[in-house]
Amino acid sequence: MRLVGCGDSWCWGAELVDPAIDPEPIMNLPGGGFERQSIPENIEYRLKNRYINRLADMLYDEGRHVELIDLSDPSLSNDSITRRLIEWLSTEGYLTGRDTADLFISIGWTSPERREFYTRKPWRHSDTGFDDHYIPFGPWSMDQDHEGDEDLNKFFRLYFDKFWSESEFIHRHINQVWQMSKILEMYNIKFVMHQAFYHHHEKMIYQWDDEEYEKNFNKITPGDKTLWEAIDNKSFIRDTTAWQHMLTKGTAEEVFIIFHPSAEGHKHWAEYLYKHCNERGLW
Repeated sequence: MRLVGCGDSWCWGAELVDPAIDPEPIMNLPGGGFERQSIPENIEYRLKNRYINRLADMLYDEGRHVELIDLSDPSLSNDSITRRLIEWLSTEGYLTGRDTADLFISIGWTSPERREFYTRKPWRHSDTGFDDHYIPFGPWSMDQDHEGDEDLNKFFRLYFDKFWSESEFIHRHINQVWQMSKILEMYNIKFVMHQAFYHHHEKMIYQWDDEEYEKNFNKITPGDKTLWEAIDNKSFIRDTTAWQHMLTKGTAEEVFIIFHPSAEGHKHWAEYLYKHCNERGLW
């Protein structure tokens, strides 16, 4: 089986570091502490404990040969998750006739308000050695200085003030989930999709409220309502988010670190995904 993991930092395993090396949460360090995740021992710990690797391990224990392909990255939007997966499927030949029988896709959708923009010129330059045209956007973008590019800073402030709205991003989210499900079904690709979390940016993780956020789905257009209800309930998990399920398995201190799941939280979500896919025959 080729198991493809798609998602943002929750799939990637942000904040997962070996407590013997970094006993305190790394996000309390200057710059969010993400450079600590590049330490080889912490990389090994992260890969061993994040839910997509744990899911692969459970499949391996069944006697399956599993090749894990990781398309996740921190700060990704659903725009980015969709783009990366489609590009990978195309590059691997799955959209042009390659047999999909051994392929299984796991998508952890991020919070819908995030976006991705493409700039004509790279937005990071020689200071960082990072050269990219894609820019992730979220409410956190208001506090970032994009390598001193004041035009970008003004653009993001303008977008947030004038164009960012629940009606836009919920519409976009519904269409992305529906379109992706139809694409995968059309190519006979097996998959499971879930909502990792709904982000309340002015609250700590233990204060988030799925029911409050999901009220936005009550305001959708008739067309969006039709698409939302048409998505298969077996392959798209609706009864819980990963965030919500983790809180049924332990206290916030046990299943979360600061803004991401702990090793314990990842374990519980891997077990939930494994059971869901087995009971519904999704593999």
